[in-house]
Amino acid sequence: MRKSLAALDGISAIILDMDGVLYTGDRPIEGASRAVKWFRGRGKKLIFSTNNSASTRTEYVRKLAKMGISVRESEIVTSGYATAMYLRKRCPRAKIYVIGENGLRSELKQVGLKLVSQGEAEEATHVVAGLDRKINYSKIAGGLRALLAGAEFIATNADTTYPTEVGLSPGAGAMVGALAGCAGKEPSLVIGKPSPNILKIALRLLSARPRETAIIGDRIDTDVRAGKMTGLRTILVLSGACTKKEVQKVEDTEMAPDFVFKSIVEVVN
Repeated sequence: MRKSLAALDGISAIILDMDGVLYTGDRPIEGASRAVKWFRGRGKKLIFSTNNSASTRTEYVRKLAKMGISVRESEIVTSGYATAMYLRKRCPRAKIYVIGENGLRSELKQVGLKLVSQGEAEEATHVVAGLDRKINYSKIAGGLRALLAGAEFIATNADTTYPTEVGLSPGAGAMVGALAGCAGKEPSLVIGKPSPNILKIALRLLSARPRETAIIGDRIDTDVRAGKMTGLRTILVLSGACTKKEVQKVEDTEMAPDFVFKSIVEVVN
């Protein structure tokens, strides 16, 4: 494991995870805006990526702007947006039962996909599950009915937790697990990291080759793993979900990140 300013040598594009890298909840990580400006000032192409499907890309533009980080909507890839892109391309006539928040529902609607209500759950061709902080028994029951009727099960991501100002909170994996547990059926596809699907979309938007691209993230099980599966340089920061002890556990294994820093500001110092 290396820690040096060589982290970005030969790198022309960067995929920046957001939760735990640029902010924790609504609190910006110190130096994050300066780091983004440093990347832009050196001509690095950027994509801002997150497994969190709760907000729309427009909402992320506003959130980052409040933190002094200027971003275009076209530079943001959420797991909700990536799921919408996947389904629009492969199943444009899908009828989707959603367990998730406004960001996921909006991204699916925006590309012309049809959403079904709890009362129409048996008509769904797909169940899409993401982070839902208002999850309840009724929503899970609707998903179960859809899955038992033959709907395909897709997860925006399977993160067990995500970082907030008060510590780790349950991630989309809690919603996915609830459905899988009662239906006896695991998702046929996970869009977000560690699946490479979301990173492949990011690479297309960047018009970048994997060997010229780095991913900066805060999780070994998602960011680093997905980066390695896609052939990216992996940079781990310890400002989010991952601890030093977790890094030590993967030393000298294929899951060891290429570089480790305390935070994103160390990458540019």
